[in-house]
Amino acid sequence: MLKELDSLVDFSRAKLQWDILIILATKGPSSTTEISQTINTSRKSIIDAIRKLVDKELVTKVKHDIYGLSDKGKELWNKIDSVLNIEVINGNNHKGQSKDEDILALENLSQYFYLINLSKMITINHDGLSLDKAARELGVSRQTLKYYLELFEEKKLFRVIGKRTHFKKNIYKCVLMNEGKRLLFRLPEFTKMKNNLPLKLLLRLTNSYTLEMANVKVMGFILISLPLLMYFRDQLGLIELPWLYAVIFLALLSVFAQILSR
Repeated sequence: MLKELDSLVDFSRAKLQWDILIILATKGPSSTTEISQTINTSRKSIIDAIRKLVDKELVTKVKHDIYGLSDKGKELWNKIDSVLNIEVINGNNHKGQSKDEDILALENLSQYFYLINLSKMITINHDGLSLDKAARELGVSRQTLKYYLELFEEKKLFRVIGKRTHFKKNIYKCVLMNEGKRLLFRLPEFTKMKNNLPLKLLLRLTNSYTLEMANVKVMGFILISLPLLMYFRDQLGLIELPWLYAVIFLALLSVFAQILSR
């Protein structure tokens, strides 16, 4: 089910689209200007994101410059609420919740975006997280990522058990708490990811935190290597064969990591 939701709006890449869906679901039909002011983003970016949501049939134009959730968009919202059991709450509306409900309640889907991606990184990268590097791969600011890491630590989903400096970068050693495991590892995708040895090896070899970034690096390595191997094929000598094997190995590793992630 999570893959079905992710195919509609990519959890790891489409944060702006999720923000728009949140606003339309909580506030109702809104103009692009209102949405732009609410999330402090340029109106042009909002219009581009809404156009993609309209193409996916998740958002529909109500009139003039006003947009609202389509029937498909409402269905998506209901699936997120019922299947993943994550509530979108406003302010202090969670006062009557039990302790467990309060821990698992996320104030909006932006928090879910960061929870999913940080959890993946923590699960696979046992050596610790560089917030600068993680922020670059997710396309967000370091301050934003640090805020959410601290937020989830307060919710007892994560725990920062150590911090060290490496080449002037802060590396955070994090672990998933029991509540975080209870929330995340009931999802088949996380079980697959935890047991995905090709993915772990690929991320380590490419020095990446996400499969998407690792694939980009592998593709770049292949695109650079093949022309060089062809051009210098008579001059490389003993280097040529190991280099070619490395290209093939990384390509196959990327394919298997992708397959086992599905």
